[in-house]
Amino acid sequence: MGKVFSHTTRRSLSPEEVMNALEAFRNPSRWPEWNSTAKNMLATNPETIDEGDHVAVFQMVKGALIEAKWLVNGIRVGENFSEIELLGEGQYRNEREIGKGLKNLKLTLTFLSQTDGGIEIHSACEVSGLMMIFSKQINTFMKKQTQTLLDDLSEVK
Repeated sequence: MGKVFSHTTRRSLSPEEVMNALEAFRNPSRWPEWNSTAKNMLATNPETIDEGDHVAVFQMVKGALIEAKWLVNGIRVGENFSEIELLGEGQYRNEREIGKGLKNLKLTLTFLSQTDGGIEIHSACEVSGLMMIFSKQINTFMKKQTQTLLDDLSEVK
């Protein structure tokens, strides 16, 4: 069993801003409009994200095309909230798996559309003991991943 790294970030937003962000997130065809890192995206269904769907986000990193694959593990919806859990299925560069040291990568996005509500994003992953020497870089990655996604969702109009 390895060490678990996690990071949570949240931002207060108006109910309208939260609903706009949720609608944009649940519509894969809109991801390249609001997601600053996604140059393109493939999804099981191009118009909605549902539980059990697979999504692949493509981005350019240092001139290389990187594909991040995700499984929509769960969606919970209530009167004023929605929670979406994504499980990482791996990252690939030129169809070769990269980033093998991060296990059980999970993103949980919570959209609370009420007064004093907002968006909360929690990311967590597990690493082996050997990967502990990269703990600073892993913490930086977790913080950057959640903050970038929150910043992008907060700007949706």
